[in-house]
Amino acid sequence: MMGSLANISGDLLESYEKLRGHATRMEQELCRANTDLENQVAEVEAILQALPVGVAVLDAEGTVLRVNETLAHILATGKGELVGMAAQDCLPGPEEPGEPFSLSSADGQTRILTRRSAKIVNTDDDQAGRVEIFDDQTEMVQLEERVRQMDKMAALGNMAAGIAHEIRNPLNAVKGFAELFKKSMQPDTRDHRWSSLILSGVVEIEAIISSLLSFSQPEKLRLETIEAQDIVDGALAAALQRTPGQRDPRDWQFTQDCSAGALRCDHIKLRQALRNLISNAMEVQPQGGALHIVAAQSDGSHTFEVQDAGPGVPVSLASRLADPFFTTRASGTGLGLSLVHSIAALHGGALHISCDASPLGGASFQFSIPSTRSPLTTRSCRFNAS
Repeated sequence: MMGSLANISGDLLESYEKLRGHATRMEQELCRANTDLENQVAEVEAILQALPVGVAVLDAEGTVLRVNETLAHILATGKGELVGMAAQDCLPGPEEPGEPFSLSSADGQTRILTRRSAKIVNTDDDQAGRVEIFDDQTEMVQLEERVRQMDKMAALGNMAAGIAHEIRNPLNAVKGFAELFKKSMQPDTRDHRWSSLILSGVVEIEAIISSLLSFSQPEKLRLETIEAQDIVDGALAAALQRTPGQRDPRDWQFTQDCSAGALRCDHIKLRQALRNLISNAMEVQPQGGALHIVAAQSDGSHTFEVQDAGPGVPVSLASRLADPFFTTRASGTGLGLSLVHSIAALHGGALHISCDASPLGGASFQFSIPSTRSPLTTRSCRFNAS
């Protein structure tokens, strides 16, 4: 009897050891499986965060389970603020997949996005959730707009050059005969005054033709180092030589804030660009008013700005003001801001028109150019209106 019990006890101990060994192996395999699973989850998470598109993972009820950094950046929010929320309450976009839509995010930027969705199914082919993908198309849309702008500017430039050359030849004849006619007249006579008016008109037309040619066939830049203050002083002096309605320059109150230092540029063209902005600001205040000129330097660029106390710029017109021949004034040619845009682009910079009221209550026009970067050899079409 005792022998039988001893045999049974030995068998039980042997079985126990086998079970313990098996359990140990199972535990080790489970640990390895968990480690592999954690590595796979980490890899998936790393891929999710590295994707250049915004991604949100939802459960079957439409609750956000996970989002990547790109989506949080697009929506200008934290990932933690989105997790746990219903998708319909925090994810923007139309129901039509792939249809572009505009989004004004919390950081004040407007983006053009597309939204697509993909189902997540389990082994029983039941929907366990879905993935929402947001693609930021803003840069692509802006690039397409720049290409269209370049095509339009090139076509208008060719047309302007043709018109300018056709007008210049007969205009030279008008100017020559008007000068001869004036010389043959006695001073202080009616015919002498009329001759002077003809010549004055011819000079004005010549200025317009020169603007047309500068716009259509910009010359290469003649770079030199010059102080920003010298550009401001030269532009202001040039603008005051011809005031709206030949009014006294003292009717306008000018203030300056020139904190920028020297820069390398074509100072003649830059002076012309700033002079156009100053003249434009005076034109919108034909009876006189306040103007503030700013020359600032930051982040590797020089910015020249003119603020006025005029009526401001309607949002509906801001994007068209730099178009050649577009003007809101009966006496305007529509070339002033186009030349500013062209000169800034030649330097590798951009023109910006603000629709928000300036500190003086009117509009704000500015252009920025790189302080050290080599200028462009061809015209870019970067133009911003806000």
